[in-house]
Amino acid sequence: MSGKKIILIDSNNIAYRAFYALPQTIVTTTGQMTNAVYGFTSMLLKVLEDKKPDTVICAFDSKGPTFRHEAYSDYKATRKKMPDELIGQMPLIIEVADALNIKSLEINGYEADDIIATLAKKLKDRFEQVIILSGDKDILQLVSSNVSVVALKKGITDTETYNEAGVKDKFGVEPAKIKDLLALMGDSSDNIPGVSGIGPKTAVSLINTFGSLDGIYKNISEIKNERLKNTLDLGQDMARKSLELTELKDDLDIDIEEIVKKKILDIDNKKAESIFNSLEFNTLKKRLYKISGSCGIKDGLGGPSMDSEAKEAGKSLKKITGKILVDDAAQLLAGCAKACKLYISIFSAVQVKEYSKTASMNLSSIQPEGPQQFLLMMDTGKNFHFFSMEGPGGNEVKEKLKDILRKTEMVISGFDFKHIYKFLKKYGIDMCCSITDYKIQYLLLNPEKSKVGISDIFTEFLDPGILPGLKILKEEGSGGNYYDEEIENAGQNAILKNPGSSQMDFGFNLENEDKSKLQKKETAQTPAVSYIEQLIKTKKIKSHPALVQMLYFPGIEEKLAAAINKEGMEKLYARIEAPLVKVLADMEFKGVNIDTGYLSILLKEYNDNIEELTKSIYLLCGEKFNINSTQQLSKILYGKLGLTAAKKTKTGFSTDAATLVAIQDMHPVIEKILDYREKVKLKNTYIDVLPGLIDASDGRVHTTYNQLGTTTGRISSNNPNLQNIPVRTDLGRQIRKAFIPGSGYDLLLSADYSQIELRILAHLSADAGLIEAFRTGMDIHTKTAAEIFGVDYDKVDEDLRRRAKAINFGILYGMTEYGLKTRLSIPEDEARKYINLYFSRYPDVKKYMGKMISEAYSKGYTTTMYGRRRRIRELGSSNANIRSLGERLAVNTPIQGSAADIMKLATVVLFEKIRQSALDCNLILHVHDEIVLELRQKDLEKVKSIVSDSMEKCVDLKTGLKVDIKTANNWFI
Repeated sequence: MSGKKIILIDSNNIAYRAFYALPQTIVTTTGQMTNAVYGFTSMLLKVLEDKKPDTVICAFDSKGPTFRHEAYSDYKATRKKMPDELIGQMPLIIEVADALNIKSLEINGYEADDIIATLAKKLKDRFEQVIILSGDKDILQLVSSNVSVVALKKGITDTETYNEAGVKDKFGVEPAKIKDLLALMGDSSDNIPGVSGIGPKTAVSLINTFGSLDGIYKNISEIKNERLKNTLDLGQDMARKSLELTELKDDLDIDIEEIVKKKILDIDNKKAESIFNSLEFNTLKKRLYKISGSCGIKDGLGGPSMDSEAKEAGKSLKKITGKILVDDAAQLLAGCAKACKLYISIFSAVQVKEYSKTASMNLSSIQPEGPQQFLLMMDTGKNFHFFSMEGPGGNEVKEKLKDILRKTEMVISGFDFKHIYKFLKKYGIDMCCSITDYKIQYLLLNPEKSKVGISDIFTEFLDPGILPGLKILKEEGSGGNYYDEEIENAGQNAILKNPGSSQMDFGFNLENEDKSKLQKKETAQTPAVSYIEQLIKTKKIKSHPALVQMLYFPGIEEKLAAAINKEGMEKLYARIEAPLVKVLADMEFKGVNIDTGYLSILLKEYNDNIEELTKSIYLLCGEKFNINSTQQLSKILYGKLGLTAAKKTKTGFSTDAATLVAIQDMHPVIEKILDYREKVKLKNTYIDVLPGLIDASDGRVHTTYNQLGTTTGRISSNNPNLQNIPVRTDLGRQIRKAFIPGSGYDLLLSADYSQIELRILAHLSADAGLIEAFRTGMDIHTKTAAEIFGVDYDKVDEDLRRRAKAINFGILYGMTEYGLKTRLSIPEDEARKYINLYFSRYPDVKKYMGKMISEAYSKGYTTTMYGRRRRIRELGSSNANIRSLGERLAVNTPIQGSAADIMKLATVVLFEKIRQSALDCNLILHVHDEIVLELRQKDLEKVKSIVSDSMEKCVDLKTGLKVDIKTANNWFI
């Protein structure tokens, strides 16, 4: 035997499926489309992980015609020609396979199936198991006692495994007779004709009766059914031609000895890492590292990339060439006075339960659940010093830290400072210093991602060879870093090469004779060292991972800063994103007060209204049914009531909101259903949920703000999602009434930017007409209505203004003629006329849009006024609809992104001015273009002045900025 298991892959089949299963927006930063490579590689890694094969072979179709095309010119004629975008990815798939020590085979004139058939025949006696991965039915003819097929049913993840019994159960014939079955009934996927008029049931019956296609025609006289006999007789030539097409060749000239030498265990680590890096497969690279150990790969992919001396030291854990000092607090302040670099990390052996039973912030209840929840590292340039606020000497660290973090000239670095800020608050420590937040920097560079852990940053920016040694901490829940006890062989890779910018080779161990080497002097241990010893004994580990991890922070910081500078976002980060972290943390920490009594009343009203609506709907429909079931609703509306709609799904006419709005005049029940849905949604999302989110310690709800949760940079929130509370409907505004000032405050103040995105459009396009309208204080929608509809400004009525508003925002978001037609319920010719009139009145807007699209095609990305980048991968698609989406993004992303930048900057400026004023006033909500504060009545005029000054003067637009300020005793403003 050459091995236990070999896997044979029909590579063209898998590549095709991956290409069409995954979005074509998966491209590298250089513009190379990689969706097929990504899907293929993902499948390949899953195979390695699940099957743990000794050898894998990738078989490819011949690039030119095969013998089957020569035999039957229409063979596979119904299949689409391989797209150019997929052709360009095939060499990359071969590169990935080669990097994983997987042999790729292609033989001129033959298909991958023929290569697989030959290999299966020749290797089934050399391996205990032969597993074939393919989506073609004809490959099932190869199944035998030790040859199985993993068949792809849909996409690249839905599979079904066939052994001999499985083939018989599914198709009714034994595997060897699959070729005869397909020859009779045909195979539409390969355009194999079969015999016209012979279906699967008849074909199965004939084959099981006569044994094979040849047996059928040798004994055709025995068939009693004259019609069937005539059908077979007329189709004999085509049946035999079809058999020629379905029968796989298993006698190709392939060097088997070379094949069996290819072992997965012999993967070239550097080559694998290099190709994954070039394809920007960061997530797949993590999977590669993970499975390499489980597959027994030599040295382990991602294993320590060390010289022999370091490897030997890693085994013994004795080599210490640098000093790692765990010091007492007295050293801390002295070090900071010498302008040392500080780093913070928060972690726990058990996840910090930052969320109480309500899932909202309850900082007063946070208690350390594992040793060393806080760690401060000081880099003096020669040594690293570590400090903890837990254990002996912790109180002194806290007091010194309070002094240090009050210094505005200090800069401190770490991951997820919003979490760190709130954590320190429980110790009474406030941060006035500047920060370098790796999480924010990474998300700026990767706007498509909404979540990131420190491990993502390590994977992307560090040499993969050091990752196992780092014993990367997990990020869970609120963003803290936690030790993973499941990692095996803890501490055995504690020798780390060139940690960050310190250029030291070192390793450490806190056991036995090596203890003293961790101390500054060969004297008695400091309390901090004793405490870490206790930690190590408790956790039964040889080195604490948080210490190891932090030693790489300087190197991470250097690389992130270089990447930010390269992208031109250093000012955006320094001026807006970094200072915003503390503002959002403060808003989360303080939360917003909720009127539970009002919510109880509102809940009863909603329940009563929903009950009445339910009865009305049943009455109008003539029966009871589940209104929340789209299928049952569809049957009632389009079946029983006989309504029709333009939009149809696989299961019938659609019942989505847009469809129901379009047909609401057809029957009175539609309006009731829409009203029912809105009330149920608001009840389930807010009225039922808000009381449970209230923190019992302060009676307030503490939402979580996602600073970089969208591709445009706009802030989002969750628990609760404040952005989704409707603002323009009475129902949504009723929910807002529940948000009230806290104890000691009298009012809520809402500051909302007026038409900020249209102002930015005017500013960026420099269109004189738009700029003039804003400068003179004209209503922009009334102005547009007057221009387009040819009426005097003061004669524009509400209907014309409504239409003009739809046009203004439609143009802003790239709405097509069809979209405007639908929005305004007008003919398409009229919609086209309005759009043309708009551009004739505001010609520089059209020029600006064309320029943005052209630049996006040229550069591959767009930028905001402050330099925020967004890659527009859609522009590289061969799909016209996707490219059209990309063009719309190229136009509106700079506008939406600039609005987000300005809103963030205004928030930072306002927060700082409120702090400087010493007024008792809190920023408590941040929603879209609106900031909400709670304040005292006596401070109202001062606060209004600060708010308008901060928000209207934070940036100089050609149009100016306008803020609408309103006050009330709740958020129903």
